[in-house]
Amino acid sequence: MGNKQREKKSRASWWDKANQTLAENHSMLVTAAFIIYLFFSFFTFSLRISEGGDDSAYIIRAISFLEEGKFPQFQGPLYPFILSLFIALFGTRIVVLKLSSWIFLSLSVFLLGKAIVNKVSAITFWGIILALVVNHHFLYFGSQTYSEAFFMALQSFFILYLFRTIEKHDNLIIPVRCVLAISVLLLTLYLTRTIAIVAVPAVVLFFFLRNQKKAAWLTILFFVVLSGAFIGLKAIVADSPTGADSQLQSLLMKHPYDASQGRETFGGFFERFAQNSNIYLSKYFAILTGFKNAMSLSKQPLVTILLYAWLIAGMIRFYRRNPYLLFIGIYLIFMLGTTFFALHTIWDQVRLIIPFYPLMIIFLIETVVAYTSKSKTAGKQKIPAVLLAFTILLSTAQTVKQTDFQATFKNISGDQYYGYTPDWQNYLKMVEFASHNLPPESYIACRKPNIARLTAGGKEFYGIYRIDSENADTLITQLYNRGVTHIIVASLRKNPRMRTGQVINTIHRYMKHIADKYPGTFILRKQIGETEPAWLFEVNYNIWQQKNKEE
Repeated sequence: MGNKQREKKSRASWWDKANQTLAENHSMLVTAAFIIYLFFSFFTFSLRISEGGDDSAYIIRAISFLEEGKFPQFQGPLYPFILSLFIALFGTRIVVLKLSSWIFLSLSVFLLGKAIVNKVSAITFWGIILALVVNHHFLYFGSQTYSEAFFMALQSFFILYLFRTIEKHDNLIIPVRCVLAISVLLLTLYLTRTIAIVAVPAVVLFFFLRNQKKAAWLTILFFVVLSGAFIGLKAIVADSPTGADSQLQSLLMKHPYDASQGRETFGGFFERFAQNSNIYLSKYFAILTGFKNAMSLSKQPLVTILLYAWLIAGMIRFYRRNPYLLFIGIYLIFMLGTTFFALHTIWDQVRLIIPFYPLMIIFLIETVVAYTSKSKTAGKQKIPAVLLAFTILLSTAQTVKQTDFQATFKNISGDQYYGYTPDWQNYLKMVEFASHNLPPESYIACRKPNIARLTAGGKEFYGIYRIDSENADTLITQLYNRGVTHIIVASLRKNPRMRTGQVINTIHRYMKHIADKYPGTFILRKQIGETEPAWLFEVNYNIWQQKNKEE
């Protein structure tokens, strides 16, 4: 009997042997992956406030909720609420808030690993884990107060709970309590990231395909009741309208910052889908996997088409064969499809796809596994492992290349501006100068008010994001009515990657309309920097007021 077992083992395929070896060394691999994660997450950890703006906006919403009872309106309200708990305990210590993101990101990897272990091959499992812990694009969100890390932790927990429910009640009626728990988790996803509302029809469709109709209908019922209860409670406690309205209006416009262009057309949304598919699949997905340079701007429609074909092949393969991968596929179709239809193409940011990157890799690699693992030739069996190996190696090389290994130590030692480009250094230095040297009652307008407020230790700034009119009187009246006394004008680059001479000139144009009609309105008080400088202007309303009196 022993000889037969040894003979059978010797005839085992390369694929089976490789998976067996990884399974036998699971504990050692866990330790190795954890050490690698600690190493790279430390050196990619940023103590600086991000230039993006949205991350500081979440903190400001949390402060406003905590201090003023102002309910977060734009984007998902749950993450600012969670941040407010940290602020209540530790104050507005940026390091603590960033560490909370590291905790959420770590949880997302751990929970996702728990969800897919034994649901995918060992090669896929360890390939995915290693591809994530060495990827600087992924690790970036472990030190930023964007909602992505928190959302990924919730998403991983949701998938873990759903998979365990499926496993426990396979082909059986799912208990009402489990459907209720799934609905609660769906609500938390939606309240964190508005686009996640389409996770509800994804779950419902999945239950219908598995002939679990009661669970499907209960999911709809519970989600409607829970979201209705949330809206009602918010209206009573916070006396505020629904938070998605302004965000929805922005998505429905042709241009998010120019209402004069009107509403998007039906055909326009399909154009968005095609363009966003190219942006996020042929560009960002290729960058995330390491197969394209991190600074690449190129987009290849053929790559997009091939990835969609790959996705379809997986759906065909897993339908009625693997409920776990079938759900991941359905979830990706709903989440990515809605993202590509809804987003304005000018937003073009990797963070809009990063929560789905781990699931995309899992689904695509397991699709290859499904078509190659049973092959009689070892060469075909090795294809998934080779793809994952290249992803891990290329991602590691990209991370090493993109990481400034001195930055963390420099920031810890007190050099708070190290790591910023000169345009941002001058802007933040001007913010700090203005907050320390102007009278306490001064009210300063600028382009990035939330970042300025955190840099200035809590002092509020007035944000100028767009120009609603070219009428000088309308514009100066806006400043006057809000009590603006000074304006910071910066040379923030349009292309943050390089100095091209083009800057974000919203405030420049705003002031020009006024200065053309009322010369002398803006008095230069301070300049910081010779190249890519920042300026501080005092607003003199006397000329405008005097001219109005004469008229």
